[in-house]
Amino acid sequence: MRIFISNKRKKVIPAALVVTALVISTLMGVTGCGQEEAAGPMKVAASTVPLADFCTEVGGDLVEVRTMVPPGASPHTYEPTTEQMKFMSDAKVFVQNGLNLEAWAADIVKKVDNPDLVDVVAGDNVPKSELIEVGGGDECQHGEGEDRGDHEETDHEQGGLEEEADHEHEEGEESEGHDHGVYDPHVWLDPNLAVYEVEAIRDGFIKADPENEDTYKKNTRRYIEELGELDEYVKGETSTFTEKKFVSFHPAFMYFAHRYGLEQVGVVEELPGKEPSAGEIAELIDGMKREGVKVIFTEPQFNPQAAQAIADEAGANVVLKSLDPLGNPDDPETCTYIKLIKHDTGVMAEVMK
Repeated sequence: MRIFISNKRKKVIPAALVVTALVISTLMGVTGCGQEEAAGPMKVAASTVPLADFCTEVGGDLVEVRTMVPPGASPHTYEPTTEQMKFMSDAKVFVQNGLNLEAWAADIVKKVDNPDLVDVVAGDNVPKSELIEVGGGDECQHGEGEDRGDHEETDHEQGGLEEEADHEHEEGEESEGHDHGVYDPHVWLDPNLAVYEVEAIRDGFIKADPENEDTYKKNTRRYIEELGELDEYVKGETSTFTEKKFVSFHPAFMYFAHRYGLEQVGVVEELPGKEPSAGEIAELIDGMKREGVKVIFTEPQFNPQAAQAIADEAGANVVLKSLDPLGNPDDPETCTYIKLIKHDTGVMAEVMK
């Protein structure tokens, strides 16, 4: 068989060549318009394990997520590797917590040669009225325990959670509230506040990949429902605690404590990596004895030696338990955010029920 193409002169093209060209075009992913098909999932870099898990929940099979800060390391002091920098230079989205958690993040975003990178600062999506101001020891204005305010900017229901919250923050919100202070960055440890970070990730993904907007919204609605169930679970567990007070290694669990009616009465290290002075240790021990604190929660990211010394001096009934604020993808008990929160709640229950 031969195919004839008429122009000014007839040209004869063997049918076999036409078939071969079509096969090669298909294998190379070239459309009739000469455009290449999408090359694999969207690359996403996330600073911490919880944020990486949020990204996976929102993006599903549409994203390839890499975590910057490995298990056991502190996001406060971490320095990205050359390989991670290279991944970020090819990524479409970078998700960080913000609120001064990752001191290195802003410089890294500037250094990578990726002008199209969508930089999602997830913590900036949390309303200022929900943040805890630190430095002077004061807290921002919000209610007590689990009923911290209804916000005009959001549609969260039942303790701040609902199926879908497509809220939009009004312009000028950044200038309202306690914007003069420094805020506790560990917002993700309150499942209600984690919702705001998940929504920020959703919006960042839509900006980077608008063609899959419906999928990102659908995944977000489903995951917010799961976070609502997690919140109810933690409420049920913590409501049975007879002991409400604890000391933590550093101020990581203030949002968790405030949400569920617990009280962090002191910390071993106010700033990560800064060992307490003799005077601070003595003051902490006196406070623990006065308040009847029976537990110090350490963290796997830090050396527990100072905490152990304080526990030994505070009394024979004081114990050390380890809470993980970040989780570990290789640990079946803390490999996802939901498992992490349930694990930490269980550790608390061992000594506070």
